[in-house]
Amino acid sequence: MLWRETVPAEPSATGTMGFRAVIVTRQPSFCRTTGHDDKGSSDTDMDILAIYELPVPIWVMCDALGSTHSTGYGDLRFDVVMPRDHSPDGAAPDVPGIAAWEESTDGQVVWTREYGAFIPESLRPATALHRVAITAVAGPSYDHVPWFTPQHQLAEYINRWSEDVRTWAEVMTGQDLDPSHRVYDAEMVGTGLTFIDPPSDDALGVRITTPRIRPLHPQEWAAILSFIRNGHEPPLEEVLSRDARAAQRRNANRRAIFDAATALEIVLGRHVRDRANQLPESQRNRISNRTALGTYISIASNSGLPLAVPTDRLLRLNELRNGAAHHGSAPGSWEAGEAVQVMIDFLSAHGLLRRTDKQETDGSEFVLLDRVGNNSADS
Repeated sequence: MLWRETVPAEPSATGTMGFRAVIVTRQPSFCRTTGHDDKGSSDTDMDILAIYELPVPIWVMCDALGSTHSTGYGDLRFDVVMPRDHSPDGAAPDVPGIAAWEESTDGQVVWTREYGAFIPESLRPATALHRVAITAVAGPSYDHVPWFTPQHQLAEYINRWSEDVRTWAEVMTGQDLDPSHRVYDAEMVGTGLTFIDPPSDDALGVRITTPRIRPLHPQEWAAILSFIRNGHEPPLEEVLSRDARAAQRRNANRRAIFDAATALEIVLGRHVRDRANQLPESQRNRISNRTALGTYISIASNSGLPLAVPTDRLLRLNELRNGAAHHGSAPGSWEAGEAVQVMIDFLSAHGLLRRTDKQETDGSEFVLLDRVGNNSADS
């Protein structure tokens, strides 16, 4: 049995670490080739077992633990085996070879961990997923690059796969999973400040926030892994919505407004164009490839199209965007929050991923109207 542990990447400028994985090749000299194509490549299976530590833990319902799902990236295919539910740090997946690896490590291996958070009652119990096992690795072999085995492909693609997982999870749940610019629940107050007169440091301390988390439902987790295997991406407006919310949390107010307005323009534009045959001819003739957000708002208003968000709120977001883009306005956190909320409300009603009007009793958002199922995942 061959053990290979990658060395953690050096800390980046933001203080985060690169991914850390352990790969176990149980039969390194043996592989199974399933046939060649006309491009000089063939599908090869290697008896690989790996443990992957997520850059940022993803909250999932405990019902998702203990399961196995097929996923992949590009032509590479592999299975993700979830850890088992066990307090306090989860238990290793029931896969031969992992127990021996755990015994060789120093200290307790964290597979899952429950942190302080407000979780909707209907999605409890839930936990933060730290690590998964990877098995059944299969990928093409290439005559011109014989060294690029499925093991090397897994090492090459795992971060891109993880980024896609993160994006889908953020779109579906609103979790903030950016590993390059973390927003922590604990924040030092007065970092670097020392009082000389008066000499007391009573004003310094730690500010702790308990976040509201919507964990992934088991069905959603399975769908995400299937989407990535099949090369499906989230709708562009949902990625922009994710980016707008992330920017607003980090006080990047101008970017939050730009992304929120662009997401709104995509969805409103599609909503108006899909109903072009219902519009008065004078309004229908205003639609072109260069139609912008303000014109779409005007067309919808003049045509009496029913919208879930009042026109004045849409105009306000357009005003904020134009002010920041064309007049150098410096929007504050209140304006950015206002813009992001307009976007959330409009996408919830008119976007491709609809949200329910009825929220959880604790006020949580991002409740999908129809859970993403296996049929849509495999389509």
